[in-house]
Amino acid sequence: MTSSDALSRADREAAARAREVTQRAIRRLDLLEWVVWGAGALMAMVAGAAVAWVMAAVAGWSFRPTWIVASMLLFVIPGGAAIIKIRTDERAVPAQPNNRMSDDG
Repeated sequence: MTSSDALSRADREAAARAREVTQRAIRRLDLLEWVVWGAGALMAMVAGAAVAWVMAAVAGWSFRPTWIVASMLLFVIPGGAAIIKIRTDERAVPAQPNNRMSDDG
């Protein structure tokens, strides 16, 4: 076995470990994304219930339809604004070169 074979084998093992770590991080971030999404939906429902309760007492509106509409608005409007902001920021960033290690640009 030559030193280049050992280096190549070590590189393959290091790449395999890096893939495992990357896949684990991706799974954890996917789970975190769902947790954040669920927390946002729960907060929108609670805030929608508060709005519906106040509007039922003040204006005499029916609680359930007001709750549904308020919850949807409190979830969709901030979510839509966040998506638009993310897309705008992505368009504003100039394209990065593929090779980040190079000093030529």
